[in-house]
Parts: sequence; structure tokens; C-alpha cells
Amino acid sequence: MDLIGLPRQLIVGPRGLANGEVEVKDRKSGERKTLSLDEAVEMLTRMDSY
Repeated sequence: MDLIGLPRQLIVGPRGLANGEVEVKDRKSGERKTLSLDEAVEMLTRMDSY
């Protein structure tokens, strides 16, 4: 993601998935948010999010 300049990282792990959660990281600020799968999809598909 760093090489191609994507603004966010989606971090998916087995424990989070078991709980229905993923982590979204803003590359510029380093801020991380734990979101439900639906919230993450909504955030990543909106242009003005985060």
C-alpha cells in the first residue's frame, strides 16, 4: 500500500473476523479504528470518510 499510495490499510485477522471486526488504519495520521465489517465497507467506499 505504501508503494502505490493508498490512503488506508485494512487489517484483517482471525480474532477480529471471529468477532465480525476489522481494523482500518489511516496511513497519514496513523490513527486506527476497529469497525464492524459493514462499517468498514461503508467507510472505505465513501470518498470523504475517516
